[in-house]
Amino acid sequence: MQKVDYFRPETIEEALELLAAGREEYKILAGGTDLVLHLRERKVSPKALVDITHISALRGIREEQGKIIIKAATTFTEVATSSIILEKIPALADACKVVGSPQIRNQGTIGGNIVNASPAADSVPALVLFDGVAKLKSKRGTREILLTELLQGAGKTAIEPDELLEEVILTPYPGSVSGFYKLGRRNALAISRISGAVELVFAGSKIEKARVALGSVAPNPFRAAELEQFLSGREFNEETKEELIVLAKKLVADKLGSRASAPYKREAIAGVMREILNLIEQRRGR
Repeated sequence: MQKVDYFRPETIEEALELLAAGREEYKILAGGTDLVLHLRERKVSPKALVDITHISALRGIREEQGKIIIKAATTFTEVATSSIILEKIPALADACKVVGSPQIRNQGTIGGNIVNASPAADSVPALVLFDGVAKLKSKRGTREILLTELLQGAGKTAIEPDELLEEVILTPYPGSVSGFYKLGRRNALAISRISGAVELVFAGSKIEKARVALGSVAPNPFRAAELEQFLSGREFNEETKEELIVLAKKLVADKLGSRASAPYKREAIAGVMREILNLIEQRRGR
């Protein structure tokens, strides 16, 4: 691994000063579960690392006026065990519970998972599901941007070199029920081959509102508007579930086209959707 300078700021302001000075030559370290590997493989060659994991203002989860705010350096373990997350947006807890190994979950961060912009990022489909908004800070000011706009392809984001991801803001539907599921080659350590997240609001036996997000199907996780529109106003029964699966298979096939993974993923999405809908049904009955 190449030699790089190392900075460990104690405040957000100190970190922003470093990023402003270093510009594109400085790289943020937040957990480092992916970045350290990229350094070893010489995929990135920064002049310096700015380690933000010791900044207490970048850790924590809170609820404000129906929104759930997760600071960027909050670990997957902290998210997965948060009472707020488990109660209000369990799909995100589901996703964070299956990230890597316990060591990775204890060290890896929500912010890092977003900024890496991996097509297979476990937490991001759930973050996108709840209309996730990234709050970015720099010496120039603060701006907010939807995650679906922030993510601009595999490994690409709209974050400027001097900007720091401070937090992600989620807006779940009041009274919703949600779930997440992924398929990988090997249980917890597996990189996701395909994943999904669903949020539903019920009015009696009918689905009043629906959100659906898919991962490992496109360059970045995305909201599946066609599936959301189909679910809205439908009875939550076996017929609806099976029709949804048919539509999901067609959507995945259209997205992947002639890629080698297309036949597998077209069939795999059926299992993913069944698992999520069964999970929602269990949670709805509690």
